[in-house]
Amino acid sequence: MDLQGALRDLQHKRQDAERQAKEARAPLVEVFHSVQGEGRFVGVPMAFLRVATCPLRCRYCDTPNSYEAPASAPICFGVRTQQEPNPVRASRAAELVRQVATAALPGQQQLRVSVTGGEPLAFPDFVHQLGRAVREQGFRLHLETAAHDPDALAACVNQVDHLSADYKLPETLGEPVDKGLLLGPGDDHGARHVRCCEIALRRGATVDVKIVLTANATDVSFERALEQLRELRSKVLLVLQPATPFGDCKGPLPAQDLERFVATAVRAGFDLRVVPQVHRSLRVR
Repeated sequence: MDLQGALRDLQHKRQDAERQAKEARAPLVEVFHSVQGEGRFVGVPMAFLRVATCPLRCRYCDTPNSYEAPASAPICFGVRTQQEPNPVRASRAAELVRQVATAALPGQQQLRVSVTGGEPLAFPDFVHQLGRAVREQGFRLHLETAAHDPDALAACVNQVDHLSADYKLPETLGEPVDKGLLLGPGDDHGARHVRCCEIALRRGATVDVKIVLTANATDVSFERALEQLRELRSKVLLVLQPATPFGDCKGPLPAQDLERFVATAVRAGFDLRVVPQVHRSLRVR
């Protein structure tokens, strides 16, 4: 290589290092491929990227391993798994998603990646940059979120094709890590949830609103949620999810309670689906 070529090579390496230094990073829990889906997409094959950390503590949470970032995250390429050091750059995460999807279903036509957690909105710049990178590769980006931070969603929503937004009933929540999210008596996060849905709808994304129902869910808080969502009922799909017993959630939702909640939502004019978590019964990730 001549001197000019060597200088160009050094310049390219420096520019690449500067670009990587500016990239958003996030701690990952895992990247994998599954048919577990979420909401209307249960059973749809897609890649999943799970980020670590969450400001909330849901009593039914079955992923407490996502509360703290591991030193490295397992990336599952079918029968092969490799460890990726944390935190991970957005462009690197996009490449891992592509490799995972290709390894699981070569030739798959409808490419989708679900960014979940933990809580992805803890890293809005990462979600934005990841979304831009995977969408350039032909993926549609699904964002699964507690929908507690409208400003963070606004920072990344133009890369989101589908939003799965939780509506947290207050009795399903424990004490949050972020004390700014601590609820007073009779309060909920409804205004935050609704604002997130409005942001995604204005962007043109499809929106599911998921309400997890536990045995201690009350009619008062459920009806309050429906009232908060009333203006959006023709624009979103309401997903009622009976909680899978785990952690503080010791038993299943009684059938008569589920039937009552469904009847209440139907009377309120919502298009709804009852979709329990399926990955445990399917024995998939």
